[in-house]
Amino acid sequence: MKSILEKLRKHQIIIIFIIIVLILLRSFFEYAIKSKGLYLVHDYMYNILNYIILALALLVYFKNEKVRWTYLGILLLLITMNTFGIYKSISNIQFQSNFTHAQNSFIIRETKDEPEFSIIYIPAHKIFMRLDDKIKVTNGYKPFANKGYEVVWLNDDKALIKYLNGTNHISKGDILNFSKTNGPYSNVLANLSGTWIDKNNNKNTINIAGVQITYKVKNKIYWYSSSMSGEQGNYGSILYGNSDTPSIYILMNANNTITVGYTALNNNEQSIYTK
Repeated sequence: MKSILEKLRKHQIIIIFIIIVLILLRSFFEYAIKSKGLYLVHDYMYNILNYIILALALLVYFKNEKVRWTYLGILLLLITMNTFGIYKSISNIQFQSNFTHAQNSFIIRETKDEPEFSIIYIPAHKIFMRLDDKIKVTNGYKPFANKGYEVVWLNDDKALIKYLNGTNHISKGDILNFSKTNGPYSNVLANLSGTWIDKNNNKNTINIAGVQITYKVKNKIYWYSSSMSGEQGNYGSILYGNSDTPSIYILMNANNTITVGYTALNNNEQSIYTK
């Protein structure tokens, strides 16, 4: 036992140095969150780092018995608190998943401490992620934790998140844009005024005339209002319907065409429209 303690004493300087480095690393994580808007992909990574620091701290030896036992008591208290912290951070997560296509990816997370939102993050620097958007939930219904969602990649740099909103399970959508060549913001529907025709079926049309939007498809006519739409940056819009009218999305393409599809789950039908 004495020989072991002697070896530990010789290595105490190295151990203390490593502990200081790890504490500085943890401080860097906190700095990144506060000043750079970054978050750790997994909150429990803090706690794992704490465990490593505390485990190394157990190897630091004091000759004075009172100091030694006081020191060990404090470490045991910190280990207990850290164990509770890691349990809390894990139990706080209701849903978390990474969605990847080509070179782009995003993370959706739902937590107990954010009861009103589903949160979208973009991965950054391997172990970090950056807040991108928040989806407002209704009546406390978390669509992702309840498996009421679908992710559709419309192309390499656009993803459509379909989800059920509220206890009535109204289908809604959110389009994420990963393109690095975005222009200045402009009103999408205003730029798309006129009549657009389905390239594969000229009987299907969508007409945008100011506030009123008329969608003719499969011998049915649906009416929408731009006041009941969700602008998706400068690249698309989602038109919300009702019980008799399906909600649809409009995505602007680079070749002067638009893509029109549905936000309803398990309905990935879409068509290309041109003027």
